Amino acid sequence: FSIGILLAASPFTGNWKMNHDKSKSSKGQTPKEETMAISDQGDQLTVVITGTDDSGKPIAIHYIIPVSGGAGQVQPGGSYTGVSSQRVNDNTRDTTYSKNNKNLTAEHMVVSGDGKTMTVTVKGIDADGQPIEEVLVFDKEQ
Repeated sequence: FSIGILLAASPFTGNWKMNHDKSKSSKGQTPKEETMAISDQGDQLTVVITGTDDSGKPIAIHYIIPVSGGAGQVQPGGSYTGVSSQRVNDNTRDTTYSKNNKNLTAEHMVVSGDGKTMTVTVKGIDADGQPIEEVLVFDKEQ
C-alpha cells in the first residue's frame, strides 16, 4: 500500500474546456463556451465554472465540496445558492445545484480512464427556471 496512492490528486482536478462540437442539448441551449477549473485542497474540491451561455450571458459558478461527498459551500454572486455532491467512484461524481433550498439541476460527471475527457450529463431546471437536458464534453487542458 503506497502513500502515493493516498496523496494522488482526484482525476477531476485540472482545467477543463468544453468541446462545443462534441456537446449537445436536447432541452435548452448548449453554452457558447464553458471552462471548469477544479483544484484539490486536501479533503475539499474547489470548482470554478466560467463561460458564456447561448444568449451571451456570463456563466459564473464557484463552490467548494468535500472530496468524499456531501453538502458544499457556494460562493456568493453565482446562479445557485446551494450545492451537494456524491462521490460514486474515483472517476464519477453526482452533483446537485439548488436555489433557495429547491433542487434545480443534477449533474452526472465522469472522467475517462485516460483522464483526458470529462462527460457531464445535466438535467433539470437552470437558475432562470428554464428546462435543460444536455451532455457536455470537456477536454482536459495541459
